[in-house]
Amino acid sequence: MYTEDEMLPLSGIQHYAFCPRQWYLIHVEQLWEENHLTAEGHLLHEKVHQPEESGRRGDVITLRSVPLASPSLGLYGYSDAVELHPASESQGAHFHHPKYPGDWEAIPIEYKRGRPKRTNADKLQLCAEATCLEEAYGIHIPRGYLFYGETKHREEVDFDAELRTETQQMADEMHRLYKSGASIPPHYAACCRSCSLLNLCMPQMNSRERASDYLSRCHLLD
Repeated sequence: MYTEDEMLPLSGIQHYAFCPRQWYLIHVEQLWEENHLTAEGHLLHEKVHQPEESGRRGDVITLRSVPLASPSLGLYGYSDAVELHPASESQGAHFHHPKYPGDWEAIPIEYKRGRPKRTNADKLQLCAEATCLEEAYGIHIPRGYLFYGETKHREEVDFDAELRTETQQMADEMHRLYKSGASIPPHYAACCRSCSLLNLCMPQMNSRERASDYLSRCHLLD
């Protein structure tokens, strides 16, 4: 279990999965630059990160900007939204809300500006959010949803054992690197072209090692 002083931002797990160097620049060096992609993402999240917009529609309750924390992952942050659906007897422990009496199934929702990714980056962030809710309320959450602004479509994510293990391992790796204080060197890859930190990172000028060596050293090929 991580202590309160050791907590890292939950959003970092998506950054780390996208690129460990990006995570290092944002969360260790505290650097940031906008581009049109990040600006679009901020506009989308401004619309959903409004607690006053929480409410009920039919049998579904939507909670906005829910605070989250997980001692086992050592991560904290906010969920874009958590939907509460009527729970059945077979679903085990239920979510209870002081404003909405009854037994509910909690389903985390994360909003992304683009389209589904080939990597697990978004799924790992969503799984971390589910873990936070499970630890806070003593419930089990089997699935969640990623909503993509470009496709206007929800993608269901199953929180199976493999995804949960990958989430824990990545969180532990982030903590290990953060505690060590070691710099993560740049490496140029196709994803660099969409990164808002490209001019700060300068991967084409600074990279001197093969991609396989870089990933192996960061334990991403283990």
